[in-house]
Amino acid sequence: MILLRKSYFLIALPFMVISCKKEITPKKNESVKIDTVYSETTVDTTTSGTKETLLQKVDYAIWSMGNLEEYFLNKLSKATNKSQGNEIYEEYVENMENRIKNFNELEADFLAIYTNYYEPEKEQYIFPDSLQQHVDLLKNTELEFWEVGEGFVEIRYKPYHYYNMFKGKVTDDYEYFLKNEAKENTVLYSADAGILISPEDLGNRVLTWERFINQYPKSALLEVATKLYQEYCYDYLMGMENTRTIDYSDGDLESENETEFNRFMRKNPKSPTTKIIKAFLKQVNANPDYEALDKWAIKALNIQPVIIPNEP
Repeated sequence: MILLRKSYFLIALPFMVISCKKEITPKKNESVKIDTVYSETTVDTTTSGTKETLLQKVDYAIWSMGNLEEYFLNKLSKATNKSQGNEIYEEYVENMENRIKNFNELEADFLAIYTNYYEPEKEQYIFPDSLQQHVDLLKNTELEFWEVGEGFVEIRYKPYHYYNMFKGKVTDDYEYFLKNEAKENTVLYSADAGILISPEDLGNRVLTWERFINQYPKSALLEVATKLYQEYCYDYLMGMENTRTIDYSDGDLESENETEFNRFMRKNPKSPTTKIIKAFLKQVNANPDYEALDKWAIKALNIQPVIIPNEP
């Protein structure tokens, strides 16, 4: 299943190494009014023109986001309570999402060939000078290149960016959410139709979001946390195509998953998830058929079908 993951990135320092056109570069020693957002909602993402033109566009996108970060940091410093901090966080995310999309579109050609330059013997990426410039633009920022499997790469925030920025300035439910989301985003969860973390680590993620639901039933983040719980729990029970929890040739649980289910139930006897695991195991014993178990798990976890709109 596909997790509802957002990839974010932000700049910690305001400008970079490639010079831009004068009309988009602040003058030296020019004071910037903090309460004014100087960056447009979008940036020019067309990749036509010279290599230098593209790098200028990337540089401007970075500078633009740095300006916007300064605006929100100033706004956050003026918040009089943590509920205002929550609102600023939501506004911040909304403002950055379009820029994240634009930034990845702008660097699409480079991202498409990024993994071609990995040197297995040296266990590192080695780029020609013409491409190293793209990498250098992200140095000294909160940006990183993130491999998501099957040769795909994206630019995103480093995992703890949001938590570090809003820690102590938002309500407990938001801080819990940001801290655990950051922790989870330090490793790649899945790729090539398989789960990459251990069954125990996945069980801990299930428990993390179960606890959020129980502790913060009135949180504005409850819907997102519930979907995370449902999707993690589904994967915990069923696995993915290349990491099934059951050997359907004989109907037996994979040994590492059986061991993990027993560990979870023993350690968390009062957990609602423990009840679901017990019911799931009964279903496995009664009818170890994938389609039947899939339907059962979706119903037990109250997972709503995803409706994909038709193309216009």
